Amino acid sequence: MSNYYRDKIHSSDLIATFDDVLILPGFTNFSASEVNISSHLEKYNLKLPILSSAMDTVTEENMAINMALRGGLGVLHRNCSYERQLEMVRIVKRARSFVIDDVATINPSAKVSKAKYMMDNYNISGIVVVNEANKVCGIFTKRDIPFLEDDIKNGAIKDYMTKDVISIKPGASREEALRILYESRKEKLPVIDKDGLLKGLITKKDLAPEFPFASKDDEGHLLCALALSPKFPESSQAQNSLKEIDKYVDIFFIDVADFYKKDDIEGTMKLMKLLESDFVLGNIGTYQAAEYLISKCDFNERFIGLKVGMGSGSICTTSIQTGVGAPTLFATAQVADAIQDYNPKMSLIADGGFTKPGDLPKAFAAGADLIMSGHFFAGTDESPGFIDTIAGRKVKIYRGMGSKDARVSGYIADRYIEGSKMLTEGVSDYVPYVGDVTGVLATLKEGLANGMIYAGAGSIEDMKKVSLGIVSIVGQRETSPHDLIGKF
Repeated sequence: MSNYYRDKIHSSDLIATFDDVLILPGFTNFSASEVNISSHLEKYNLKLPILSSAMDTVTEENMAINMALRGGLGVLHRNCSYERQLEMVRIVKRARSFVIDDVATINPSAKVSKAKYMMDNYNISGIVVVNEANKVCGIFTKRDIPFLEDDIKNGAIKDYMTKDVISIKPGASREEALRILYESRKEKLPVIDKDGLLKGLITKKDLAPEFPFASKDDEGHLLCALALSPKFPESSQAQNSLKEIDKYVDIFFIDVADFYKKDDIEGTMKLMKLLESDFVLGNIGTYQAAEYLISKCDFNERFIGLKVGMGSGSICTTSIQTGVGAPTLFATAQVADAIQDYNPKMSLIADGGFTKPGDLPKAFAAGADLIMSGHFFAGTDESPGFIDTIAGRKVKIYRGMGSKDARVSGYIADRYIEGSKMLTEGVSDYVPYVGDVTGVLATLKEGLANGMIYAGAGSIEDMKKVSLGIVSIVGQRETSPHDLIGKF
């Protein structure tokens, strides 16, 4: 039994948190430009090892798209209906790709009002018009929508669509697509085969190399991750809904406070047989839990990662309400040792409890491959909800999924102890508005990279080899701004 990561925090019985430790400086034999912060979630390579949490005030389609575009990953929350989940995953998968396979289409006899509804709800600006044989007969964009309300309500698509469609053949190169779009001054290019059948759609924005580090699948679509209950749905309708969602999802994240339970494990096994995507399981917090899941459960090869930490989030009260918990740094060191002992290819995600950029290097030093946070992203433009103003300061709502406000919706009754209606395990409050998520990610990236330089680690794997030391209370005070006139 390995104690490598746990020995870094001196004892497997010591429940250390981020503020309890510091990374010891190391010898740096590389330049700042050579630091490599990329990591992996099994076969998925991420240029930015940061995930946004599956919380309803943190990650919906806008956050998921922007996280993936910038090299990370946003995990869509599940506190909504299957219909809404399907809508979110479809939007993420359609957001950026060379060729869109799931093309929105409409019949030429349909009303303009239907096309307008589809554009508004699918977040698209154009629809390919096809007949009953799936042959392209036109294209209808927002520019074709008539001005008069009566025309929108009663007019037919065929009377307003562009009939002379400029298209491209299947298998054409990116360069050829760019050339045709430029010469035609169009923004959308249907992919049509020799029989006139629609095979896909290319858009101008998807061809532009605006996000060279984006997290993408093998077909060029953005990676899509979705939180999932471990409870197996008994109704055939719910199972069919999950199968439809599964078509767009790369990774399902089992989403419960404590996954180390017989019912959750058995339910997840059934889900893994029903669905085809990869799975990350969690949350757990101990060596024993990881050992059991990796070595004693009959999960298939699509079990690719473990998410660890319990009770550390800034809006989580599980440890206070129940007396049980596993702070993220402690949980990371515990589970990292189990992964080394039983399946070194397994990925580890340190989830929650991060308050400063300097916490990220500590998590990787304790054995993490990736980190996940809600706190960092709840106040951004991309998180769900409105910007409010309190005492002259801009804020956004941030709530724990165990809070009363989140649990009354009924969709996540099984995330905590099912049937527990009175005991909340989270709070709801405001966080400062911090602007675009790009700025937040830039700060986190710099904090991580600079920490790696000081530690002498040129990569995330090297970071796992650096030394951590426990800091006394006096030491914690000394490493913060002190002995100054102003208040900090």
